[in-house]
Amino acid sequence: MSGTTTESVLAIDFGTTSTCAALARGGTVHRLREPVGDGWCWPSAVLFDGTMPYVGTAAERRRRLAPAAYRDEIKRTLGRGTPVDLAGRGHRPGLLVSLILQAVRAEAERVGGGPVSRTVLTVPAAYGPADPRRDELLGAARSAGLPAVELCPEPVAAALAPLAGGPLPPGTTVLVHDFGGGTFDTALVRLAAGEGEDGDDGEHTVLAHGGVERGGRDVDGIVLAELRAQGGPELDGLLPPPEGEPTVRALRHRIELLDLARQLKHRLAAESAPSDVFTPAERTFTLHRDRVLELARPLYELTTGCCARLLAETALLDSSGRPPKPDAVVVVGGSSRLPGLTAHVEEELGLPLYRAEDPRTAVAEGAAAWGRARTARTVLATGPVPGRTPLCWPLPPGTSTLVDWYVAPGARFQAGAVLGRVRAEDGSVLHLSAPSAGRVRAHHARPGDRVRDGEWLLTVVRGDDG
Repeated sequence: MSGTTTESVLAIDFGTTSTCAALARGGTVHRLREPVGDGWCWPSAVLFDGTMPYVGTAAERRRRLAPAAYRDEIKRTLGRGTPVDLAGRGHRPGLLVSLILQAVRAEAERVGGGPVSRTVLTVPAAYGPADPRRDELLGAARSAGLPAVELCPEPVAAALAPLAGGPLPPGTTVLVHDFGGGTFDTALVRLAAGEGEDGDDGEHTVLAHGGVERGGRDVDGIVLAELRAQGGPELDGLLPPPEGEPTVRALRHRIELLDLARQLKHRLAAESAPSDVFTPAERTFTLHRDRVLELARPLYELTTGCCARLLAETALLDSSGRPPKPDAVVVVGGSSRLPGLTAHVEEELGLPLYRAEDPRTAVAEGAAAWGRARTARTVLATGPVPGRTPLCWPLPPGTSTLVDWYVAPGARFQAGAVLGRVRAEDGSVLHLSAPSAGRVRAHHARPGDRVRDGEWLLTVVRGDDG
């Protein structure tokens, strides 16, 4: 054995309804299975049984026993500053997110045979630098022990995902249609043409973005209503009443009916009229594809209408006289597997359509490829005179955040050593390098502080002085 270690990059797509992850090692990207559910996605759900937390499929399986202790769609609670109630106890949303991220990290370490080197966490394009949801998500990542976290915009990751027919060419401008379980997001993304070509800086750019809080869960509601209509008053008697306090039994029946609705919905991709038994009512329910397509069409039209508005607004606000136009549309998100959706998108938008190899894990796989391709960005400190010198670094415009220091006060370092790291507004991480050898005398900023270009961040003693 050579004794060398292979860097591993863990990419996590924390979604409203499910969380997917991929591990990049040795030039390849591997999707991570959830150990309990044996699928590619962890349900973004948590259940507290007393003080014992369960996440993902383990939480879903226990929710029939303790419905009040269960919560999904945790992403919607980020940034609100309001505790999430689970069986009468309040929990910070960031804590619940960190439990899911810990489970993903543990599986990545098991598969990879040790700790991961770096982490890429995807975020919606709407999560700007001052957005409290972004800060809470980063805090959850720190609590989960995820190392060297960089943020990748979800639409960029989607554009870099494995696509049927191969990757998009460099320089492509792509419209992303991301139809997930809880939200629909669209964005116009320009892929890098290559460093140094036509003024390109080697970065992929989100030119514009939009979206609505509608997704596959809304289709679940459509299917659930269909089943309730089939069941009539007999079924209504088993479910929670519109008013008043529901019994635990009624809540369990509703959960079972919702599970049946989702199972039948997923089977529509392969069957025109799937059937299954709802045990509490002792009867069989059948779902018809044509009927669901009819009821879901307004939702499909909402997504393509959102895309059309984004393109129109981008052209209207562009001042160059040459507004960006998409070369293609990429369809991702678990709900894009719904029957008839991709055909509707292709017909309405009139663009060449690229399908992800697996729309559920596409964003996580694309984020892993993004992280694998990135090299550490290092900036060299500047200082006015030799000897005891305050150091500053040329940072990107705007406000960056100090992530951590590698060298403690009193410790020596070599020329070119990385003394610390900052995270820029775009979520990327920069390494703060030393121009020459010396010893750290004092830090002038603490991890978590906001810092800007030109600020003195630490003082050093050069060479053997002091």
